[in-house]
Amino acid sequence: MPATASTNKLGHRIGTRGDRTRKTILAASRRLLDRKHLGEIRVADVAQEAGLSPSNFYTYFKTVEETILALCEASAVDFQPLSRHLDGDWSAEHAFVAARAYVVDVLAFWGDHGPVLRVEHMLADKGEPGFAEARIKRLRRVHLAFERKIATAHATGYHVKGLDPRLTSYEVANLVESVAAGFELMRRGDTPADSIIDTTAHIVVKLVTGR
Repeated sequence: MPATASTNKLGHRIGTRGDRTRKTILAASRRLLDRKHLGEIRVADVAQEAGLSPSNFYTYFKTVEETILALCEASAVDFQPLSRHLDGDWSAEHAFVAARAYVVDVLAFWGDHGPVLRVEHMLADKGEPGFAEARIKRLRRVHLAFERKIATAHATGYHVKGLDPRLTSYEVANLVESVAAGFELMRRGDTPADSIIDTTAHIVVKLVTGR
């Protein structure tokens, strides 16, 4: 189900009241996900958190997973502007500044949507089609932007011949996502946040530009 829906599960058009109910269900699912693992959340829990009956839930969603998928799709809207850091000048010192800004914004994005994104990653890795597609769509603009820069560096001899720009773009994007997902864990070792950010940015620059 898309992040915004025009009809409910009964095939009826969603009006203002229905849209409000649907958003209430999504907000309740998000709050529960902050406190519990996905497997611990039942439809009855979401309905109770939302102050609705289970029948109200089933009017808009089939499963709890479906509400989380809708939250994943909604979070992607906040992610798209981050590709702006990859579209500008990455020559000389500009590359580190742009890469660092991208890393900082990805960290902030995960700070806002982390519980939802962890489910997205988990179920996408398990091959759940909806979550895999949500992840692909969210990262597509970033993948393409990285791929263009990596291809340019490859064509000018900064990368070894066997390096595939498309695959490298996936690896770079996944690297930053992984750092964001484990950021608080890395900080438990008394590593300063700026050190994590700077190191990640330097790695991104090297992988993208070859310099």
